[in-house]
Amino acid sequence: MLRLGEPTAIIRLGAEAAIYVLNWNGMELVAKMRVPKSYRHPSLDKEIRMQRTASEARIISEAKKHGVACPAIILVDLENATIYMQKIRGVEVRELIGSLDHEVLSTLAKRIGALAGMLHGGGIAHGDLTLSNVIVDEQMNPYLVDFGLATFTRDIEEFAVDIHLLDRSLQSTHYNVRDEFMRAFLEGYGTVLGGMLSEVLEKVKEIESRGRYVERERRRR
Repeated sequence: MLRLGEPTAIIRLGAEAAIYVLNWNGMELVAKMRVPKSYRHPSLDKEIRMQRTASEARIISEAKKHGVACPAIILVDLENATIYMQKIRGVEVRELIGSLDHEVLSTLAKRIGALAGMLHGGGIAHGDLTLSNVIVDEQMNPYLVDFGLATFTRDIEEFAVDIHLLDRSLQSTHYNVRDEFMRAFLEGYGTVLGGMLSEVLEKVKEIESRGRYVERERRRR
């Protein structure tokens, strides 16, 4: 089994993948290894994990071509469904957003919005755009991480889902800064995508109205 180094720390043990830190040639890397599923036939399971690993690696590489700050890929081991990539030194935005002053919060939100705009402009939907999947370094530069659910698409609704998901994550964990953050985020997003912003926002409203309708129907039952 190919392995660049032994794990030095576990970042996350999820249902789909194990993410851990390792040292390789003096560099600190992050490895994302998709774990086998016992309920699938072994050969099918391996094929699925290889395909998803290859797809995620392609998406990350394409995102970087469009200027999106995200981890650089060092090696892709398809046989073992593992991506080795640059470790971004920093913290998740969700851990510090509540302690930021207005100016810093606004600047950070605009930068994240610009990253999302670059991603969508490049025909990629993140699929899990939450504060947990944005890391900031010491200079407050944001990086998008975890592209496991990302897809190549030109569907405006897929882009709207990203923004809706980010808004929902703010509502549930940082409601007090939600409006301020989203205003700045959309400003940054609009500076990259221009007129496409209005199309995406219309879809966001449509998604929100669907959600309210479903919730009303659920309460009536």
